[in-house]
Amino acid sequence: MSDNLTGNKLIAKNATMLYIRMFITMAINFYTSRIVLQALGVSDYGIYQVVGGTIVLIDVLVAALGGATSRFLTFALGKNDPVNLKKTFSTAVWIHLGLAIAFVFVAETVGLWFINNHLVIPEGRMVAANWVFQAAVVNFAMGITQTPYNASITSHEHMTVFAYIAIIRAIGKLGIAVIVLIYSGDHLILYSILLMALAILIRIYYRYYCVKHFEECHITKQFDKPLFKEMVAFSSWNMLGSIMLTFKNQGVNILINRFFGTLLNAAAGVALQVQGLLYAFTGNITTAFKPQIIKSYAATNYNRVNELIGLGTKFTALVTTLTTIPFIFNMDFLMGVWLKEVPQGAVVICQILLFANFFNSFNTFVNTAIIASGKIKYLNISLSVFYVAVIIGTWVVLKLTHSYIWAYILGLVSCPLSTIVFLILLKRIMPTFSARAFLKKTYMPLFLTAVVSLLMAWGISKAISSPLVSFLTIAVVCSSFVFFVAYNFIFDQNVRDQVKAFVKSKIGKKKK
Repeated sequence: MSDNLTGNKLIAKNATMLYIRMFITMAINFYTSRIVLQALGVSDYGIYQVVGGTIVLIDVLVAALGGATSRFLTFALGKNDPVNLKKTFSTAVWIHLGLAIAFVFVAETVGLWFINNHLVIPEGRMVAANWVFQAAVVNFAMGITQTPYNASITSHEHMTVFAYIAIIRAIGKLGIAVIVLIYSGDHLILYSILLMALAILIRIYYRYYCVKHFEECHITKQFDKPLFKEMVAFSSWNMLGSIMLTFKNQGVNILINRFFGTLLNAAAGVALQVQGLLYAFTGNITTAFKPQIIKSYAATNYNRVNELIGLGTKFTALVTTLTTIPFIFNMDFLMGVWLKEVPQGAVVICQILLFANFFNSFNTFVNTAIIASGKIKYLNISLSVFYVAVIIGTWVVLKLTHSYIWAYILGLVSCPLSTIVFLILLKRIMPTFSARAFLKKTYMPLFLTAVVSLLMAWGISKAISSPLVSFLTIAVVCSSFVFFVAYNFIFDQNVRDQVKAFVKSKIGKKKK
């Protein structure tokens, strides 16, 4: 019990640091996006989204590699095996170096051919588009080799460094946006080069931090063949799912480009930024919980795994509800305040993506438990088939309706269906997990809470004409309702006791 309490305190501490980071970076990023859109213009911003997107979405692939590496490093930490930890890190470095070389080869052949022959780029902007592409290639090739270092930070749960660097990155992006705005030359080319330089400097610091703080991060010539085969097999299956996710996301982006051009790509880019910034609220919880789930699985403490899956999902779904509902009903007003020129279609696309955030919040920790087991073959095969079906469905919908709204709604409908896949697979891997209990005690209470909150917000938006007053009223009323329901009906007595103890400790400190 004491170990669980210590683990919960570490989760709370890491989540708090990540939230402090998020609030600061969110404020900076919203303002930065406004300046970038002003500096580049809607058309060039659309070019950056679709061209950079062919590589930027490789970030998903890098994240998958990081997740795979982090799983092995965290598993070794959970087993308390420092020798295997060193072997794991060194082996991971050599694997990712080989992957980076392969990535550059594919990007500079197939990727370059696709950019120059199949994307719809406005006349006279192909040179700038190629600069964007090359900067992105350099950035993400280095990002692949960086993966083992970031995975080490996550495995050791040193989330503070992520918080500090994220703030520095946000300030750096703001500085870049201002420089680009006052620059007299090609804004798009300068923007892509400066972003690449910032990313490289940050990655160099991460490597320095890891070498200084973690013994296993000193690269050696150690190359464990059995471990290499196990890691490659795991990473290959994990990469399959990530590649197909990249294919699905960028496939939708390219289909939108083919049907509607770069202006709607700009709208989708703005919507994705808002979705990503709001999803960061739950991403902090995810980052804090994941290492504990993997370590508990490595220690065969399956009751603890079940507890963390339920607790983490409740937090993520509730936070998603709190942060998205006020935005959904006031998106026109908020985007108008944020941007000087709101791209047509950005509002409705963003609203659909925010609904998707809620449904995706149920998948995160179930997926983490599957990854912890190492048995991810059928998971990634299932998801790959699912993603291909979404791409085909999107093409069919666009052909039949010529409506981007219905295309994004199709993606929304696919989110709860994917939850069923995750639950079935985890039950097969970990028999102690009860999908029925998860649906009854976690999914349904959270879903009903969100539905009631939506109805309350809809009523308020109809009753109050002022957008600002409507936004603030919805935020206050829905937050109060969600907190009341969560405390009294969703969380168990153990969590309520911890909340009471935390509040009392803070009140006691203030009195002193």
